[in-house]
Amino acid sequence: MGSNWECGKIGLFQIHSRRIYGKIKKKAIWFIINLIKKSNLILDKETKDQLYRFKNDKKVSIHFVKKISKLLDIELQYFEDNIKLITSCKGTDIGIKNPKFSIDFANIYGVRLISAIMGDGEINKQINVRYNNQDKQLVALILDSFRKVFGEVNYKIYFRQDKTYQLHFPKIVGLIILEIGLKPGYKSLINNGIPKFIFNLNTNLKSVFVRQFFNDEGNVRLKDRRLLVKQTLRAIVSKTELKSKPEIYAPKSLLGIKSLLSDIGITSKISLGCYRIKDERADWELSIYGIENLEKFNKYIGFDLGYKNKLLKNALKSYKFPSAPRNGRISYALEKFRRVQEHHGYVTKYLLAKESRRALKTATCFLIDLKKKGFIKEIGTLSYGRGCPIARKYCLI
Repeated sequence: MGSNWECGKIGLFQIHSRRIYGKIKKKAIWFIINLIKKSNLILDKETKDQLYRFKNDKKVSIHFVKKISKLLDIELQYFEDNIKLITSCKGTDIGIKNPKFSIDFANIYGVRLISAIMGDGEINKQINVRYNNQDKQLVALILDSFRKVFGEVNYKIYFRQDKTYQLHFPKIVGLIILEIGLKPGYKSLINNGIPKFIFNLNTNLKSVFVRQFFNDEGNVRLKDRRLLVKQTLRAIVSKTELKSKPEIYAPKSLLGIKSLLSDIGITSKISLGCYRIKDERADWELSIYGIENLEKFNKYIGFDLGYKNKLLKNALKSYKFPSAPRNGRISYALEKFRRVQEHHGYVTKYLLAKESRRALKTATCFLIDLKKKGFIKEIGTLSYGRGCPIARKYCLI
């Protein structure tokens, strides 16, 4: 196990900003004051002034709290357990009341809110956290996640002219989130990646992350029966270079989603979409094709938005003889070929079509592709009787 932040947990004293202030519960304040009296410590004026603020239930800097912890040999955990307010501004109580230190992101609520920030949310240059969506229930779900993770967090909600709801959270929330690896600023420039600890979580939590990302950014295209996510990123190289090396130039968020999908057993593909040379912008697309992948997405991930779930189900219903996954055609065909051979001892286009639930023409193309790749060889023919077609038999090399 790594340090707390590597595991998705942030302690009070792991926040790097020195402009963090807090209030301590009264019982803890009197415990500290009595301890100082008993120890007969000689204190400087600054320390005395801060203790006076302590005693009068005023905010003090977390840097000072850490100093007191060291001076009196009190474990930092004691202060985490007894802090009743944390904020980024000395002159206001807007922040998080009764914060839940250590702040734990390695759960359903933490994973969801991180994904939401990377989706329809943002951390602006002032380190304020925002989240936008037109679905009121989804906004409520994200707000609940913030409360579950942070505690009694202050927030504001606005109904904007574009008919979306926007959640606003105070700067202290942003300062804590920065500790898990996200950066503030325009998404197309900072290119945030998914925090590393998320890749070490169980499959269920990975599914929650992907689900929220697709809630915000995903579309179901009935025309070509695929799931699609688009992300825009600054591009300073040629279109040819971008297309040839998506694993280098594609947004880190999409590369991360592709990895999480793979862990869930879903194949996806990242490709370059629109390229705007004047604006130095490139639209990247992550696509999920094929009935098997869509069925797995529907079963293990899905959406929190009813209309998107309905579109996905309609896409699945529209399949009759669907094509193989475009980004895994050979491996798919090879897997089905092996299954048929294990059962029958040989493979024909008829048996392969039945096993793969594909049209006879598609099964024939599978055999041609596998033979070209050198995976299979022809071993004879099979007659189904007088007046019936003769089928070629194949086996693995």
